[in-house]
Amino acid sequence: MLGEHSTPITAPDDGNGNGNGNGNGNGHPRPSGLIVVTNRGPAPPADPTGHGGHQHPPPGAWTYAPSARLRNQILHSDHTCRYPLCSRPSHECELDHLVKFDHADPSAGGWTVALNLIPLCTPDHHRKHQALWTPTMHTDRTITWHNPTTGQDITTHPR
Repeated sequence: MLGEHSTPITAPDDGNGNGNGNGNGNGHPRPSGLIVVTNRGPAPPADPTGHGGHQHPPPGAWTYAPSARLRNQILHSDHTCRYPLCSRPSHECELDHLVKFDHADPSAGGWTVALNLIPLCTPDHHRKHQALWTPTMHTDRTITWHNPTTGQDITTHPR
């Protein structure tokens, strides 16, 4: 039996039963053998407005492209793409606004702040915009990705 703060990690099933290790072929995810164990519950979600908890925009928040300093801060925290099951190095990724940046009214959309930016490789950046998995950033930079079709949740961690 898993502890209160243990999460088994499953691999997706490609449904074809070809034995690639991508699933068991019967439409169900297979256990990957990985378990995430922590001594605490999940951190609270970050500000859902995409403002990172700021009451007033910090310098650069209303500019679409992050500063070199902010980019380096995020790449130092997140060493890989933050999409589930991806391990592409973050320096090869794009920084994505979790809450969409509003070019017409930057004050209304997600801001360019650390708690609204994550590295995503180009294919996973496109997948995120297809809404196959919906991300929720937490204050400790963990991200819970929810699949609205299957109900599955996967949590990615900064590493």
